[in-house]
Amino acid sequence: MNVAQLWQKQAAKYGDKTYLYFGDDEYSYNQMLGTFYRVADSLAGMGIGKGDRVALMHRNAPEFLYTWFALSFLGAITVPINPVFTETEIAYILGHSGAKALVIEDEFLETLAKVPRDEIPDMKQVIVSGGQGPAGTIGFGQLLEGEEKDPGVAIDDQDPCVCIYTSGTTDMPKGVLNSHYGWVTTGQSYAYTVGIGDSDRVMTPNPLFHANAQVYSTMGSLNAGAGLILLDRFSGSQILEQARRYKATKMVLVQAVTPWVWARPVSEDDCQHELDTMVAGNVPVDIYHKFEERFCLKIQTIYSLTEATMAVMGPRAGTMPRKPGSIGVPMEHPDPAVMNQVWIADDAGNEVEAGKQGEIIIKNPAVMLGYYNDPAKTAATKVDGWIHTGDIGYRDEQGYIFFVGRKKEVIRRRGELISPTQIEAVLNAHPAVEESAVIGVPSDLGTGEEEVKAFVRLAEGGQATVEQLQEHCRAKLADFKVPRFIEFRKEFAKSAIGRIKKEELKKSNA
Repeated sequence: MNVAQLWQKQAAKYGDKTYLYFGDDEYSYNQMLGTFYRVADSLAGMGIGKGDRVALMHRNAPEFLYTWFALSFLGAITVPINPVFTETEIAYILGHSGAKALVIEDEFLETLAKVPRDEIPDMKQVIVSGGQGPAGTIGFGQLLEGEEKDPGVAIDDQDPCVCIYTSGTTDMPKGVLNSHYGWVTTGQSYAYTVGIGDSDRVMTPNPLFHANAQVYSTMGSLNAGAGLILLDRFSGSQILEQARRYKATKMVLVQAVTPWVWARPVSEDDCQHELDTMVAGNVPVDIYHKFEERFCLKIQTIYSLTEATMAVMGPRAGTMPRKPGSIGVPMEHPDPAVMNQVWIADDAGNEVEAGKQGEIIIKNPAVMLGYYNDPAKTAATKVDGWIHTGDIGYRDEQGYIFFVGRKKEVIRRRGELISPTQIEAVLNAHPAVEESAVIGVPSDLGTGEEEVKAFVRLAEGGQATVEQLQEHCRAKLADFKVPRFIEFRKEFAKSAIGRIKKEELKKSNA
């Protein structure tokens, strides 16, 4: 089914049950559906139709959901934009996508005003949320005045639903087109793997402009008939208090923020909540079990990318034990006919034996349709239906998958392949270290050889010398993995989901 049909089905089943919790407000399944109809009717009246791209530059709020799902009912394509982007980044996404309209919070109008109009010739409408926009714009409140009726647009489940632009670490951002089928099916798989039921409340602070919050927290809770607790932002000091307030049972975070939760002062309230599961990335092995014990919950790991959202997770309860350090096993779907294949492959695309490193490649019916308006890059990434992730990993004898590092980030030192992730985990375990990033830098030994360099941000009040950190690493790593160079940083440039931008570090050390 498509996204619109799923909403209609779930609203008919759950009616006045609360779907969305935001701030002090609650919105039922029926209320959400009625709002989607009104917004869709208004957008259609502005000339928005099937296949049109509409950009959405908004922080977490009901208005984001209203716009995204209303567009889904019209067969239009939502193009989310990170609200912290500069005018150059905004201009590129609006121009490349050919967005016909933009829904934007008033707070970001100043940045939009710096975008030259001749760079975004297709954009005809600007709809402003949260305040008064300049002359020529439309207030979001007007969208809520539409007629509450089903638009009745014929939408195939393989039609595109969203176009999410990747961060573009080595090239210009690519618009990843994902289908209605991909979003619905991944949501079903996620709810099944995590064990989300209609009595659950799923809480996340993850930004809706990113695939994670859309396809997991939002689509997962919708598929399960659960409640979605949407936070406007992440706060390590408040996250458990928010979980208690909303009676959350599942919490979805990104890996980058889990150490901040761990860094909270230990409290007798740490277990006073209804959470049973926290879904996050590859949580550091050193704190995995300690985290579970301290906060009285289970960690469910996840590995995916925008091009392949149905990818790898910690095993479904009752199937296999969880293994710290592993990213998990291929996500399951309640329908066994929906096959999810995750291979560790050699350069020719052949699956390699257990224990051998190779590229993680993924094939299932929910992978991306392709990159918008970029057939060459689509063909390079999606080969015979397989998504080539550019990530290196291996599978052990029991079938667990382990992430080693980005194919372009793996360091080659004196004939050895080194995972930056492993070194970062060791550095981050030092009590004086807040976070770190490890890259390969050119060696004086010749072409193709690299040395290991670490960038370290110390914790507040933390003290450590280069020599002390090297000794710390030497106690836990083979000598060839110990960073030859260590540079201290006060801050790091980061992506929208909190990942350190290593490409910028590499450029400054080329």
